[in-house]
Amino acid sequence: MLTTIPTPLVRLSNLFPHRQVWAKCEHLALAGSFKIRGTIHLLERLGREGRTRQLVVPSMGNTALGVAVGARAFGFCVVGVVPQTISRAKDEKLQALGVELLKIAGGGSDLIRTATQVAREREAYFVHPHLDPLWTDGYQAIAREVLEALPGCRSLVFPVGGGGLLMGLTEYLGQHPAPVRLVGCEAFNFPTYTPFTHQRSRTIAEGLVLDDPHPAVQQRIAERGIALHLVTESNIAAAMRLLYDLQGLLVEPSSAVTIAVVKEHERELEEPVCIILTGENITREDFFRLVATEPA
Repeated sequence: MLTTIPTPLVRLSNLFPHRQVWAKCEHLALAGSFKIRGTIHLLERLGREGRTRQLVVPSMGNTALGVAVGARAFGFCVVGVVPQTISRAKDEKLQALGVELLKIAGGGSDLIRTATQVAREREAYFVHPHLDPLWTDGYQAIAREVLEALPGCRSLVFPVGGGGLLMGLTEYLGQHPAPVRLVGCEAFNFPTYTPFTHQRSRTIAEGLVLDDPHPAVQQRIAERGIALHLVTESNIAAAMRLLYDLQGLLVEPSSAVTIAVVKEHERELEEPVCIILTGENITREDFFRLVATEPA
């Protein structure tokens, strides 16, 4: 049976030689992202309860990949509602895993609305990757593993997309209080929860795109006093290159926002700092194209 294996915690000594900065390498997890944790947590419970074996999941790519890998092991079938602009790497992997893809125009909120309707029509289970506790509680293990391996951790830096990871991390810390400051990272071109006055535009960190914020996530951000930072496109690409050149770690743009935020605010963050690198599902061609023009 498929089980979650703890991911490595690596000190980024070359990238931050004078600071205690560690990376929780969720990009090395099965299916290439932290989403496999939500998958296993959800499907174990659905299987025990004898629920429907059909799943409908809205996804920019990584969620559907995690569900697809888990579905094969647990005997489920998957419909992925994805954007027409889905990256080639994720498209090819999903097709290889036998996922039925429904490609639609629009962003994260459109995906959720369409997936909800498709699940209702097919009498399937709708996987809400941001608000379903059967899914997001799978992320509690990330916080637990970080604090077990780095008990003195004082700053936990992570990407914020729809808010599922945020909900899982805060749920764990609510039950196991620790003096950890949470720092969320979003793309400047397309923020969701960070207040902004500029016009949104397309971002290379497409995994973080959600048009309409979830009120439950907004409330959790306010309750926990979570700091949010925006990262420009050039800084995202530069962070990808730095992480690769100095640490040999290749991640997708949605992960690299964390590196950019720590580089900019490293003197403000209490040590030890832990960065969550959430995914690496990007073709090598696209990766090197994005970082080619950015100085290290």
